[in-house]
Amino acid sequence: MAETKKPAEKKPAAKKPAVKKPAVKKAAVKKAASLTIKLTRSLSGRSEKQIATAHSLGLKKIGDVTVQPDNAQTNGKIAKISHLVLVTNA
Repeated sequence: MAETKKPAEKKPAAKKPAVKKPAVKKAAVKKAASLTIKLTRSLSGRSEKQIATAHSLGLKKIGDVTVQPDNAQTNGKIAKISHLVLVTNA
């Protein structure tokens, strides 16, 4: 009878020596994304809610620029006054 070939047995992988990773500060690793917001249109004649929203972002006069975190709260404020502001990534 013909002999059947058996697959070659795998050798166990050689263990590598443990390498210590340098300590990394978590605050330095995480960088919060931020947005630069500039007021490009006047607040005069706008509703009180729109004026309050602009003020909550730190915008009072045309040309004012502020840097805010890129989160849901800030994005909601920008959506309410998107026709008054110019938004770029900081």
